[in-house]
Amino acid sequence: MDSQKKIKEYYNHTQFDYELVWNWGLKTTPALHFGYYDEKATKHAQAVFRANEVLADWAHVKAGDKVLDAGCGLGNTSIWLAQNRNAIVTGITLVDKQVNRATEFAKKQGVKDVEFLVADYLQTPFADDTFDIVWACESLCHTQDKSMFYKEAFRVLKPGGRLVIAENLRPTRPMSHEKEIFLKQIFDAWAIPDLDTLEEHKSHAAKAGFQNFEYKDVSKNVMVSYNNLRKTIKRLYNLGIWLRRLRIISQTRFDNFLQSGRQADALEQGVFSYAHIKAEKPIVQK
Repeated sequence: MDSQKKIKEYYNHTQFDYELVWNWGLKTTPALHFGYYDEKATKHAQAVFRANEVLADWAHVKAGDKVLDAGCGLGNTSIWLAQNRNAIVTGITLVDKQVNRATEFAKKQGVKDVEFLVADYLQTPFADDTFDIVWACESLCHTQDKSMFYKEAFRVLKPGGRLVIAENLRPTRPMSHEKEIFLKQIFDAWAIPDLDTLEEHKSHAAKAGFQNFEYKDVSKNVMVSYNNLRKTIKRLYNLGIWLRRLRIISQTRFDNFLQSGRQADALEQGVFSYAHIKAEKPIVQK
């Protein structure tokens, strides 16, 4: 199965689970990303929106900025940026179903400066120098060749524009045999072919032309989210087994369910970390 087809199948099969389980209690737009916990956010709903706020602050998103939300999911971040930073946001995803739902959520909340399109972030339909910000929250992981994303982000950014990423990183290549198997098991179920190291991300950014590469390890801030997911899966484990045996849920949904609960273990064991990355397109091109 090609990577795009696998991504579409994964999100088409699991969208209900994200909306029902992960977003229980959220009264606005469902989020597909992990929460960021700190002194300002101690509950799940707070942490989900805090994750948007922390990245927006770091990227200096301001009123009127044109933002490309690359891998927008159900539109949580795009809508938040339009509502809270008065940005003009275009969210793109490979999944038609997500575009339809995100558009629906935006209309319900009366958000005007946001649109959602079906598009591939490796080959977008936008002209050169279009956006002030390219934003990729837990989406870059879905492509095998992450260097292609950096090149496309560089192309569509205006001179002086910023790229901001929230992403899982592998600590080294290769890891021990046991850790490589663990990583493959948990992320295969999430339609993620592989993770890159920090040095690989730095190399991709530099080769694409970016400067001022910055990195923050925020694993401790998202660990509560991963632990909450692990607890949820344990609580629903018997139900999940029963639903799969009766073929009420697909194999894709069941694999996602089982491996979701193991990600906290993998994070604790150093199989991957969670990072924020930022880079800038030079104002003067060489």
